[in-house]
This record gives sequence, structure tokens and C-alpha cells, in this order.
Amino acid sequence: MKRLNIGSFLIVFVFLSLSLVQAQEKPAGSEEVYDSAMELFHKGRYQEAIEGFSKLIRSFPASRLVPYSHYMMGQIFLKMETYEEAIQKFEYYLKTFPGGDRAKESEQGLSVAREKVRPKKEISGTAVEAKPAPVEPKRAETPRVIEEPKKEEARKVIEEPKKVEVVKVAEETKKEEVKVPIKEEVKAPSEKPVTGVVSEAKKVKRRVCAQVSYLEGKNLVEVEKRIKELKDAGVDTLIFRVFQNKGDRMYKFVKARHEEGVFFKTEHAPIIDDILGKIAEIVHRHGLELFAWMTTRYATYGVEKHTGYRSRIYNFETKKMEIGRGFNLYHPDVLKRLEGLFRDLGRYPIDGILFQDDLILRHNEDFSVEANKAFLKDFGYSPHPDTFYIDPYKSEFGKYYVKGYTDQFWTWAKWKNRYLMDVAKRLVAAARESNPKLQFAVNLYFEAVLNDTNGVAWFSQTLEEALNKGFDYYAVMAYHRQAMKGRGIELKESIDLMAEVSQKAVRSVGDSSRVMMKIWILDWKSNQVVGYELAPQKEIEEILGKILEQGEVSLAFVPYTHQFPLHQLKGKWSVSK
Repeated sequence: MKRLNIGSFLIVFVFLSLSLVQAQEKPAGSEEVYDSAMELFHKGRYQEAIEGFSKLIRSFPASRLVPYSHYMMGQIFLKMETYEEAIQKFEYYLKTFPGGDRAKESEQGLSVAREKVRPKKEISGTAVEAKPAPVEPKRAETPRVIEEPKKEEARKVIEEPKKVEVVKVAEETKKEEVKVPIKEEVKAPSEKPVTGVVSEAKKVKRRVCAQVSYLEGKNLVEVEKRIKELKDAGVDTLIFRVFQNKGDRMYKFVKARHEEGVFFKTEHAPIIDDILGKIAEIVHRHGLELFAWMTTRYATYGVEKHTGYRSRIYNFETKKMEIGRGFNLYHPDVLKRLEGLFRDLGRYPIDGILFQDDLILRHNEDFSVEANKAFLKDFGYSPHPDTFYIDPYKSEFGKYYVKGYTDQFWTWAKWKNRYLMDVAKRLVAAARESNPKLQFAVNLYFEAVLNDTNGVAWFSQTLEEALNKGFDYYAVMAYHRQAMKGRGIELKESIDLMAEVSQKAVRSVGDSSRVMMKIWILDWKSNQVVGYELAPQKEIEEILGKILEQGEVSLAFVPYTHQFPLHQLKGKWSVSK
């Protein structure tokens, strides 16, 4: 018996040993490590991406991917606005790999980083020339903790150190995070709920859209195959990204002439490749319609050195103004440039335009000279941080928060909200000069639909003000997976939350077809299609059912990937009468 036990033990031991050996036979190679780091980079998880590239350099010193890893670390430091580190990394690349594939890009990155360091020193000691309002700041009724947005290219964060919910903003191509206390709302003076507001916009058709940030295909033949797949799955509208930000995944079917810019002909931005007309021809030939997905405030392509064109953000720690990432929309030259971009975009045979979700201003942005002068003209006093924020303080994590906002802040935030929508209408008018039949959709964060005061505080955005401008579609970013992760809730609760968003949007807009509910089909953590290992269509089918109970809304699957079995949902978006 003992021999049997010992023999059994030996068999188990040998089996386990063999299993461990087999598990170790195929360790992750340099390509896997590089691809993983690149995936983290594209998701804006920069620190983790740096660790991945560093691991590759340490573990595979002879790999052909080592030079690329050094270059990518320089790009990440540039995006994180840690310019000294970026300079060191680009200089190292140029010194160590002078004939490398990324030598030219490294020179460009080095030039940008050096330029950033220079003006930043000049700006750091410059405060906004603004006089505080003569009125004594009045404290908000309910304190709210909102952190100063984090300075990152792809993500900007407002965090709460206690129990929080996270609103993960889709940059679409880049995500942002907003953390706020659970079950607590910002209260603004004299807020009225939005109910039953119907825009004067004409009746539009209900759409089922696929929004693509990256369209698979090495050439246009393969692209056409993907578009035909969408047609067969029941999609009637393709929302196509016509801009390229640094760090965005480049379409393989284009001949890229620049690292960033646009995919249509214009004099107002670098042209990566004039491909939009060819895409439109393919889309229309297969019976679909085409919306161009276009950025606004972040379309700083080619004018990065013009710091006067950029917004100004208040830094709570230094109590100084800093240059923001996005455009200063109060600058007349910026408005002319954007109008030119949209006018040129409107010349293409497209059916509509979707405004990117960058048409926002954070709670500590914009204190630019032009914005301050405009506010002074309208209200008789200049905006100033001292009269806006109640008790800013530094948390144990090194982040800055405010406990609430004053009446002056709410006046300023609502004023910014109105102005942003006025700018949007100017761009609509510019594009329609070329094509009067163009339709327009505006991206809205779901928090701006759930709670107007949150929307105006965090983004200078509300559904009510958007409705006043009469857009054709109101594209609500109803991303249930980010709600799960941010709020720490289960799938059912997150789906119910998006159903509530849909209900409020339909009730406010009036015409359910003009409410475009955007459903995120990737997992926020793994970046795979939701429920990848099980049945991804089941989860989306469930959220579709809940949303469609509120009305026969338009739909957009974001960001569409051919790996998602959309064809299995064909017909599920039809509401039985």
C-alpha cells in the first residue's frame, strides 16, 4: 500500500513537473512584449506601457524591437508632458541608433520637447491678468470634491480619494476618467430639469451605425470586404475617423505623409492621405451612408508652436496658468482655421459629420486672454480662480481637489457651455456652405444627460444647450463597461443605468430616432470584445433590449471591430410594435 502511495506520488510529481516544463517552453517573446506594451500605449496606460518597453529592453537586448522601444518611451514621455525625460530618451535614440527607422521621428519629438520646455518656463511665472469679482464668493449648498484634471495627452482625470464612481470618457480614440463621490450630485443655483424639449431640426431617419477608430484592411480591397460585412450585418451607416492624433493607430491602407493630421484635402491641417473620397465611393456603392468623425479642440495639427492658439488651465498647486492641450476657441484665428477645416470636409460626398468628444472645457479651463476679455464684456468682471473654487486642497495622494463651487463659477461654466455650442453651430454652417444637406451629430457624455449640473461643471456641456442648437442627432456615450469598472457595480446595474440615460435622452429630445445611443463593444481592461471567452453578442443583446425599451433610438457600436459578431445581432435592434 505504501509502495502504491509512493508510486502515485511520483506519478503526480512527474506530471506536475512536465506540466511546468511545458508551460515554460513558450515564454513571451520580444514581439509579444512589444505588442502588449503598444496596446497599453494605445489605451493611454502610459506608465504600464513604459514598464513593458523597459522589460523588452532588459530581457531581449539583441531584439530588433529595442530601438523602437526606446523611441516609444520618448513618445510616451512627450504625451505625459514630462519633457525632460522625453528629451533624454530621444537624444539617446539618435546617439545610439543614428540610422534607425525612427531617427526622423525622434528628431521631431526632440524638437517638440525642447520647444515645450522653453515656453513652459516663460508661462510658469505668468498669472492671468484678471480682477476678482467684487461680489463675496458664495458657497455652494452641497460640497463636491473634484480634482484638478490630470495633465495627460490621452487621459485627464478628476479623482476623489474616498469611495468613488468613475466616468470614463471616450475620446473615442483616447479615454478620459472622471471620478466623483457616489450618490452625491453637484448642485448649481437655479437649475431646472430638462423635460420635453424638442428641437426645431427636421425629421431624420433612424440609424444603425458602426463607428470605426481603426478600419481593418491592408488595402482598399480588404476595406471593401469589411464594409460589405457591415452591410450584411444590418448596419446602414459607417462613422469613419477622418483625423489622426499622435499615438492613434494608423490605417494600414493609407500612405501616411505625416504622423498627425486629416484624411481629406485642406489647407488648414497636414494631409496624411486624401483617402476620404475613396472610402465614400465604396460605402455608397454598397448602399450605406457615411458620417465623417471629426475632432475640434484637439485639431492642433501643424500649429503646436502657436501657444496663443491654446487654452489656459489653472494649476491649483502653483496657482499659475498653464498651456492646455486643446485649442483656445476664443481666438479668432482658431475659429477661422476650424471653419476652414469643416468647410473643406463638407466638400466631400459624405452624408454627415460627428463632432468628436473634445468639444468640452474642464472646470479649470479656459482662462485664456481672449476668453477673459469676452467674459468681462458680457458680465462686467473678469473670471478668476479665487472667486470660483471653494477650499482647494491637496490630498494625501498629491492630487488637488475643491470642495465646491461659487455662484460666479456656475455663471462662468454655463457661459462656456453656451459658447461651445455656438462654435459648433458655426462649424455646421461652414460645412453646409459646401453641402447644405449634411446632417450633424454631437457627442455627449452620459453624465451630461443624467445630471445637467455635473455636465456643466465637468465638461461645460449639457443636453439642454445642445438641444437649443438643433443638431440632427445627439450621440450619447452610453458605455456600460466603464460604468461597471468605475462605479464598482455589476453588469445588470450598469445596463439599468444606461437604460435610464436612454429614457432621459428620449424624453428630452422628443424624437427617439435623433437619440443615438453609443454602445461600447470592447472591454475596458483587456481591450477585447466584451464577453470574448463566452458569447459577446449576449451581453450587447441584453443592453440593446433595455435601451430599446425606452424608444426606437438610433444606435452606434463603438469602436467597431470585425472580431465582434455583429451579424448575430441582426434584427435585434428592431422594436416590435
